[in-house]
Amino acid sequence: MRKILIVDDEPNIVMSLEYTFKKNNYEVFIARDG
Repeated sequence: MRKILIVDDEPNIVMSLEYTFKKNNYEVFIARDG
């Protein structure tokens, strides 16, 4: 499984990207702030 790190402080963008990548078989990690 491929992995991706999403870094953003806008919850709607994070949720949208997380959904898209999970649908495409990515393991998603999220950092909401630095």
